[in-house]
Amino acid sequence: MKKTIGNPSKTNENLINLVKKTKINNYYLKNQKDFRDRILEEINPSDHVLDVGMAMRDRHKKIKSELLETLDVNDFGEYPDIICDICSDISGLENKYNKIICIAILEHVYDPFSAVANLKRMLKNDGVIYGYVPYLFHYHAPNDLKFQDYFRFSKDSLAYLFRDFNDVELFPVRGRISTPLNILFAGRWKKYIEKTGINIFLDKFTSDEKNLKQCSGFNFIVKK
Repeated sequence: MKKTIGNPSKTNENLINLVKKTKINNYYLKNQKDFRDRILEEINPSDHVLDVGMAMRDRHKKIKSELLETLDVNDFGEYPDIICDICSDISGLENKYNKIICIAILEHVYDPFSAVANLKRMLKNDGVIYGYVPYLFHYHAPNDLKFQDYFRFSKDSLAYLFRDFNDVELFPVRGRISTPLNILFAGRWKKYIEKTGINIFLDKFTSDEKNLKQCSGFNFIVKK
């Protein structure tokens, strides 16, 4: 005899609605704009900002906040300001930041659900997290495993991961055509193929939302 435990149909219905309401915006893909420039534009001098992993790289020094801190699980000497496992104890960091930058970090943490919950706790009310996570992307932990490479994130998984935020925007990186080419050619891809613009031309033929889900990853903006 068939038996039902709990209410799985209701759970699945809620998940379907959650995924449906999480929309993909192809602005940066379509216009070939750099998402990091938006981060720089939206940060004000008075904002208390945390750059997790200092993944803004060369743009980190361009952040105009007068209250800018960095965080990492490893101690690299002059960097970071805060040594912390964002999946665990964040004592003293609660309700502290207006803006958090978390680019290419969540795939490297062993518990992204705890990490995201803690990042939300670090935000002040109406605070914003800017970030990026990979989806169809190659393995990229360093040889010394100073940090590890655990997860990849589809649109559906991000809808669930960010379910407790008030506003979620997802922006795909690369389209259905250029994504597998990026994996195939790895480091040589950016140097040779992307400069030609061939990838932009090919991706225009697969710009509907179904195809936009087949991307290298997603930039995201989530608001508390």
